[in-house]
Amino acid sequence: MANITISPTNPHERILSAKRISRIVFIGLLLDILSFTIILPLLPRSLEAYKAREGSDPTTLLGSALYWVSVLREYILKHSSPHSPGFLQQGPRADMVLLGGLIGSLYSLLQCLVAPVIGRVADKIGRRRTLMVCMAGNIAWTVVWVFAGSFETFLVARIIAGLSEGNVQLSNTIIADVTDPQTRSHGMALVGIAFAIGFTLGPSIGAYFAQLNPDLLLSGGSTVFEYAPFAMAALFSLVLLIVECVYLFVRLPETLHYASRATNTNGSKAKEASKSTPVALLRRLNYLHFAYLFFFSGMEYTLTFLTHDKFGFTNAQQGKLLGFVGITSTLIQGGYVRRIKSKPSKRTRDKSLVSQGMVGCAFGLFSIAFCCLKIEANDANAEWWLWCGAIGLALASATVVNCLNSLVSLVANRSGGGSDIGRRLGDFRSAGQIGRALGPMFACSVYWLSGAATCYMAGAAAVSLIALLFIATVPAYNATIDSSNDIKKSE
Repeated sequence: MANITISPTNPHERILSAKRISRIVFIGLLLDILSFTIILPLLPRSLEAYKAREGSDPTTLLGSALYWVSVLREYILKHSSPHSPGFLQQGPRADMVLLGGLIGSLYSLLQCLVAPVIGRVADKIGRRRTLMVCMAGNIAWTVVWVFAGSFETFLVARIIAGLSEGNVQLSNTIIADVTDPQTRSHGMALVGIAFAIGFTLGPSIGAYFAQLNPDLLLSGGSTVFEYAPFAMAALFSLVLLIVECVYLFVRLPETLHYASRATNTNGSKAKEASKSTPVALLRRLNYLHFAYLFFFSGMEYTLTFLTHDKFGFTNAQQGKLLGFVGITSTLIQGGYVRRIKSKPSKRTRDKSLVSQGMVGCAFGLFSIAFCCLKIEANDANAEWWLWCGAIGLALASATVVNCLNSLVSLVANRSGGGSDIGRRLGDFRSAGQIGRALGPMFACSVYWLSGAATCYMAGAAAVSLIALLFIATVPAYNATIDSSNDIKKSE
């Protein structure tokens, strides 16, 4: 088992060790994201199943929640634009989607609260121990999901999930531990690839297992699983998490002191670098991360409303569009981002890729807004602009967040010699999760009150402004963290 701390001092050994650990992290994270995304296509249907059991009873939590959501929907419908109320007029179905969005926002809000704690704990007791605690929480919430016979139990499961999910954050931290500034962003790209693959395959896997009868595993018609809608999907998610936990427990070493021991031969330079702590830059990156995800996640959430309202997409067509975004993002990650990041001559690669991703996002949102205008003009070619917009969103998904994570870890290296990377990445993730929690509510309000074209045009303008602020206020890599080169040369 890998219950040890490794920190090879030989440069060649460090490179081989870093590649091995990055590969372990990638496999573990891929299993985690597959497990996480299984529930995504099942959430609305799960809520419908709970509603069939208890939704008509106003004394239950679900019945009360649906009542207040319907009040909110009626208010929005009353004040909405004449171009946008199609979805809201579906009544109870719209209520279920709105409630699902609120549950998603609750998850992001809990992540915002717990991410800084996970980062600080990882800096104190180690990455591996913290990851094992998070895995225990992930397994616990999935077990509760399997046996969730009521909406209240299901909600408890989602709360546990929001408080325990730290795998993505810790994966970034571990990769930051074992890579140097020249290979950091190349390693971080693995996280983006895992996300793209997971979000492409996970929902399809969830939809497949949702069709299976739980009695296939239970002889005698046991009633244990019938209380949990789509229990087979939940059970498969649990299996993936158990496999991931065992794999990481056996293969993943502790990396907390990996970087500090590797650079121990030149500790004076690390101390000298730490004197120029770029706290202002880290704070600026946090603000930009929040602002970007506030608009990106909001526009992304309303995309399903748009395709339903304007094109009448079925669930299969929705899956086709999202799958296209996921596959395109994977190809961009593997065929472009990692190639750019692997070139040592590209000294400003992280800033350049983030800028490209934000511009791509703005282009995608402008294309979708133009699509809405074309629909209002009864243009038969309007759908082509939707797919152009999907390409822009895929570019943004492949570049922005994982490259920002790389930038934050590099700045943290300079600020404290790598000793507080967990805390810095935790604060950074927390800022982004606030945006993910609030963005969908804001975007839905604009969408329903002012119309789809106004919503996406405003989102595109906002992302364009954020891109300009990022380019103007965030220094390039070689202008900010180049002191790490001196350390590398002296080894």
